Amino acid sequence: MPSYRVALQVTDVRPGHRPSAVIDVAARAVREVAHLDKPDLVMEDRQPWVVVRFSIDPTGRAEEDVRARAVLAHVERAVGTVATFDRIRLSRRVRGEWLIVPR
Repeated sequence: MPSYRVALQVTDVRPGHRPSAVIDVAARAVREVAHLDKPDLVMEDRQPWVVVRFSIDPTGRAEEDVRARAVLAHVERAVGTVATFDRIRLSRRVRGEWLIVPR
């Protein structure tokens, strides 16, 4: 199954929400439209990133990337309700490397 990950550079948590809600909301959003593999919080350049790995059913590279972009958009909308973020990126696992999928 093709493996992807959405990564969001979190800048702030919206009032009334706990930091842990960001990962929970991102994972729930992925689970609604794809197979959730693993949510995680990582530090990159002293900035927190929420990273959610997911997989989708194989159908062909172009169609898979289209479906993965739809997952990205769904996560972006959902996380935007509980946090602000500067950057968001979508990557696909290809032969052991994470390659950026253009929006």
